[in-house]
Amino acid sequence: MMKLAGMFAELGRLRPPTPQPSIRASVASAPLPDVDDVVGYLRGGHKLIAAMDLQDDVFEPAEQILNGSTVLTDGEWLWRQDFAHYVGRHDVEVPPEFLALIRRRGYVVPEVDDPTLDACAAEAEHLVFFGPRGAH
Repeated sequence: MMKLAGMFAELGRLRPPTPQPSIRASVASAPLPDVDDVVGYLRGGHKLIAAMDLQDDVFEPAEQILNGSTVLTDGEWLWRQDFAHYVGRHDVEVPPEFLALIRRRGYVVPEVDDPTLDACAAEAEHLVFFGPRGAH
């Protein structure tokens, strides 16, 4: 099973029983010292599910994020495209295990072969629910 980051309850639900933290409870007390590099990594993920949408910024609803619900991967982790925005702009925490991996990789998303990307996409499609936020 893939590890998840940036899949917060306020951004849309995942299929049960996948737990989702609150983005509001995931704000760090201070920005990352290497935030620009981490954001670059998050933006550089391989696209698995491309979404053409506008997502309201949870913290600043007047601001919108283009294609925010697009799902990305590095072959081990899945995250939403708007996760980079929230990390860079609002100091939302990156899971410690994921942050350590990003740093070990020198902030470069590795190449991932097609069979692995296909498997990641299948898992992402199983997890992600693109219905209304309150729907079941």
